[in-house]
Amino acid sequence: MFEQLKVLLLVAIRNLALHKVKTLVVGGILLAGSFLVVFGLSLLGSVESTMSQSIIGSVAGHLQVYSAEARDDLALFGSGFFGRDDLGEIPKFEDVKAELLKNPNVANVVPLGFENALLARGNVLDDLFERFRATVKSGNQTEIDSSIEVVKANLSNIRSDLENELKISGVPADIKKQIADVDTALSNEFWAKLKQDSETSLIFLESKIAPLSGEKEPLYLRYMGTNPSQFADVFKKFKVIDGENIPAGERGILLSNRIYETQIKNIVARGFDSLRKGLVEQRKTIAGDVALKTTATDLPKQYLEVAVYLTGSKRADIVASLKSFLKASDDNLETLVKQFLTIDDKNFAERYDYFYKKIAPEIRLYPFKVGDTINLRSYTRSGYLKTVPLKIYGLYQFSGLESSDLAGAFNFVDMVSYRELYGRMSSEGQKELDELRKQIEVKAVETGSIEDSLFGAGAQIESRSENKSSASQAQQAAAAAGGGKQTLQFKRAVSGKYDPRELDSGLIINAAVLLKNPRLLSITRLELESQLKNAKLNLKVVDWKQASGTLGQLVSVIRAVLLTAVGIILIVAMAIINNAIMMTTLERTREIGTLRAIGAQRAFVLRMFFVETLTISLLATLAGSLLAVTLVSFLGVRGVAAPSDFVSFLFGGPRLYPSVSTGLAFVAPLIVAILAQIFTMYPAFMASRISPAAAMQDRE
Repeated sequence: MFEQLKVLLLVAIRNLALHKVKTLVVGGILLAGSFLVVFGLSLLGSVESTMSQSIIGSVAGHLQVYSAEARDDLALFGSGFFGRDDLGEIPKFEDVKAELLKNPNVANVVPLGFENALLARGNVLDDLFERFRATVKSGNQTEIDSSIEVVKANLSNIRSDLENELKISGVPADIKKQIADVDTALSNEFWAKLKQDSETSLIFLESKIAPLSGEKEPLYLRYMGTNPSQFADVFKKFKVIDGENIPAGERGILLSNRIYETQIKNIVARGFDSLRKGLVEQRKTIAGDVALKTTATDLPKQYLEVAVYLTGSKRADIVASLKSFLKASDDNLETLVKQFLTIDDKNFAERYDYFYKKIAPEIRLYPFKVGDTINLRSYTRSGYLKTVPLKIYGLYQFSGLESSDLAGAFNFVDMVSYRELYGRMSSEGQKELDELRKQIEVKAVETGSIEDSLFGAGAQIESRSENKSSASQAQQAAAAAGGGKQTLQFKRAVSGKYDPRELDSGLIINAAVLLKNPRLLSITRLELESQLKNAKLNLKVVDWKQASGTLGQLVSVIRAVLLTAVGIILIVAMAIINNAIMMTTLERTREIGTLRAIGAQRAFVLRMFFVETLTISLLATLAGSLLAVTLVSFLGVRGVAAPSDFVSFLFGGPRLYPSVSTGLAFVAPLIVAILAQIFTMYPAFMASRISPAAAMQDRE
């Protein structure tokens, strides 16, 4: 047996050497197929691993729990922007948490709930007039005079813009009225009156002139309610980079640093940042990229976002500095700023440096900062608009995902404030309502006799009173409602503090479940489903892939596409191999006939072809696998740069460092070699049927 195998191997090597073209074609196809399988699956496996870390380590956890009555599927990253999915409610988080923690593999359960909020913003003139009001109230005449010159300069620019708009406007009467208002504000009489009646003049500027600058687009914030301290302990990628986490018992918000830099920051600074990213990091050009060209074109139009902040001595200093920098002779700040903001590929670098060294320190880069209070507005489930003032305690980001828009999509608030915005009254508000009910002696009203209960039996709903003043009527109504008691006193329900125990009790929308052993995820999910069902808690349990929406399914889709493509490529390759071997078989008819004539059996011929194919397939596929392992190892050290912010989330950071498993490196070439053997069966079978007489025939 061994001697026969040795002979077959020697014959196989001889034949492979004699038929070089066939050997190179078949070997090249097998090498490429093995390389593609090992390299492609290695990269895909690495992406799946890093993406799972990004999703699990940011907000999803290993499992998510939410109401089984939800009309929509939970999609932490996949739902439409500013859309509202119907995920139902979990009314008593404490019961769910207690049940989930009974499972020995559950390490933590974090309460969650996410919604969208609106943060209204003023315009540049609002900011200018706000600071001008403060200057006027200070009484410093020098500062007031300097500020007046700044206001007049901005009003002149607005008037010029209105004149241009008048030429193309379809409603010239409105534009003319606006121009008249600006002329009033520019007149000497107006500023003389400011000294006598500052409030009237300031109100005119704020009500008539400020709206002419237009409103900034409202800022839409996606926020997530949670237990802030528990969230920070459980999700290790979470990191507060400025300020502090929201303290227990305090209402507040943590802003995403990504949103703070890309949506909240001064629009001129954002323009410079965007251009720098495209020109320096992505190595594009303004002239050759449409997006960068649009950004550069829009930048000079935002000159007021710089000019309104430069008053007094700052204005004079910047004018002198810009004149020197631009080598210009114009003394008008607005003109100089427009010229400075005219960017191209040649002047960007020096103007970027100048902006951040000279101008940025003198203007307001952010409309609010850590420590300020913002009013978060959201529509409750009942459909009315609710506003809750929240202190900005800090800025956060997820380690390794600093540049990812997906990872930085959420702003975090305490769960008590979330419930307030959701429309669920806090315990503090409920106590106040109970006090009011006692104070006015509320009693139940029969629904069938509401009019009689409110107005008295037989009373007319509408009556005319001629002798009583509205004030006296209001006093009598208040006395009647209170039964002669003192007038009702209302206080602000949202005080900024709450009992920390409220975080782990009451309404939530979903909960993140962290496991001790993630390898048992599938088993644990089934166990938890059974536990919750037995506890009569009508909840769904989904893994991190399902919970993340379409993003979580992305790798599975890519894997399916890759395997399908590889399968098609391999089938085509095997067909080519089959054809090549068939052609070789025809060329070797005399050789095979001679072997049969000297006593070689059909089984020997079959084995000869199989050994030939096995030899070339093992050598080629192992070479392809080795080449793939070498390339993956090289990329594992150097890293693969993420081409976009979205891909950086999939990569778990700005670069992917792939790795290859030992099993894949050996199993993949083995599978390709087996496929080659299968596609060799028919040519080998046909060769074994060649008769000895064929050796006596002419080649023709």
